[in-house]
Amino acid sequence: MPSYDRIREEIKSRVDIVDLISGYVSLKKSGQNWKGLCPFHSEKTPSFIVSPSKQIYHCFGCGIGGDVFSFIMQQENTSFNEAISLLAKKAGVTLPRFQDNAISSKQREILLSLYRDSMMFYRDALKGNPKAEDYLKSRGIDNFSKDSFFIGYASMEWDRLLTHLKGKGYPVEAIKKAGLIIQGPKGYYDTFRGRIIFPIFDLQGEVAAFGGRVLDNFEPKYLNSPETLIFNKSRTLYGLNLARDSIKKMDSVIFVEGYLDVISCHRFGFTNVVAPLGTALTEGHAKLMKRFTDNATLVFDSDEAGIRAAKRALSVLFECNFDVRVLLLPRGEDPDSFLRKKGAEAFKALVDGAKSFVDFFLADRKKDGLVVAREALDIILKIPDRMLQGHYIKALSEKLKINELFLREELKRQSRVVSRQSTAYKDISTKAGQIPKHEEYILQLILKSPERARLLSEEDFDDPVSKNIFKKIKGGLTEYSALISQCDGNEKALLAELFFKEGIEDQDKTFEDCLHHLKSKRLACVLQDLQDKIKEAESRKDGETLKVLLLEKQKLLKEVML
Repeated sequence: MPSYDRIREEIKSRVDIVDLISGYVSLKKSGQNWKGLCPFHSEKTPSFIVSPSKQIYHCFGCGIGGDVFSFIMQQENTSFNEAISLLAKKAGVTLPRFQDNAISSKQREILLSLYRDSMMFYRDALKGNPKAEDYLKSRGIDNFSKDSFFIGYASMEWDRLLTHLKGKGYPVEAIKKAGLIIQGPKGYYDTFRGRIIFPIFDLQGEVAAFGGRVLDNFEPKYLNSPETLIFNKSRTLYGLNLARDSIKKMDSVIFVEGYLDVISCHRFGFTNVVAPLGTALTEGHAKLMKRFTDNATLVFDSDEAGIRAAKRALSVLFECNFDVRVLLLPRGEDPDSFLRKKGAEAFKALVDGAKSFVDFFLADRKKDGLVVAREALDIILKIPDRMLQGHYIKALSEKLKINELFLREELKRQSRVVSRQSTAYKDISTKAGQIPKHEEYILQLILKSPERARLLSEEDFDDPVSKNIFKKIKGGLTEYSALISQCDGNEKALLAELFFKEGIEDQDKTFEDCLHHLKSKRLACVLQDLQDKIKEAESRKDGETLKVLLLEKQKLLKEVML
């Protein structure tokens, strides 16, 4: 076994899956296993099972399953490398540094170091620039906010940051890869110039990118760092490093649109506020936030663009089973301007009075009721939870005075264009008891000892689901987490049942019996084919052919009797 695989096995042997998952999910003993509510989808009846003997988990509601590594990847929204690093620390295992992993780790360290040094450079530059200080003062940003968010300033000079970083020993190529400089016709120049700098932190509190805002009316008004090894804007939320504890404590998040909105909200005491980074709210953002709460309030401008953005965000959040309310601010206001004019109490009153999903749609009086209903149904369709769908349909019916049955029929019609999220929760029909018993045994046995798969072929399986699973195992997917990640809904359901079944006592004898059954089955097929040929020869009165076929049949019958 390669050394990296040994390390993985060592981590798995030291990190008990029940202890790990208990830190995220309330588990109760259920026979030999543990059971709880699934952390990956909304449910009222526990269908999330953890097996201490097999060190795996599986949700029979949504089909997600795996081992300690896949749980951390799914729950913490991380890559495999990040998951293995986190678990290695927990287990007290030192990870080897080799090949691509070592290169990637070194590049990450350089990027983080570059951004840390750049942040301190920008902070120092702010202290010596009255114009930038005056701008922040005019926006109500006090010293506490500047320090909490590490706000800085990039001067108008062409290469001031570049000169500073080169002086600290960073290679130009590394600075360029970090997105901190741009190559022009006459050489390199700083990416951020003449801008207030807002450092963007990851969940570990490391600065991973920058956002910059101009002081004057130049375009673009906002500029963000490019995506790098340490920064993905579709999975990063501004202010989350400061807001995460408040979000957990309050079990609610407020989404706003900009850096200054987040800073103002925090300054006025609304510490559960975050913002996407110059992009619409994405599935990555929703999954990231799902780790902290299921309740969200969207705060947008009340213009057409704000309403469109709110509808897009609703759709994304509903796909992840969030309970969402919408606050449209008075025209011309954003959270920053409103708070500075009206204060915290007035803003709190607006947040407390945020509209439900249905009331938000009904607020658009310019549209016909049926048009509003269809738009709302299009979003309701994204909700995986059928009970929640029913709740919103009922509310929509009552508010619009449209027959509930009509709305349900319209939802069925719209569901022909099935969303990706809803298909992930479709009814799963294939169960272990519905496939031939010998195929069930074979899959159980080769999952336990994958080397047995070499004695079998695809043709030995009649059931298409078990055949597909066999192909994957024979192709090298032998670990539960790796295997289940490549399976569809029916395959996941069957795999989960097989993994959570009691072990077969005499495995060698059972496998031998299965092979004998397959051999008999193959011979029976050949015998049937031979019998058909014999009948055909008899009908043609072809004596020579009949003689050969009968001898072949006699030989085959002897083989069947063995």
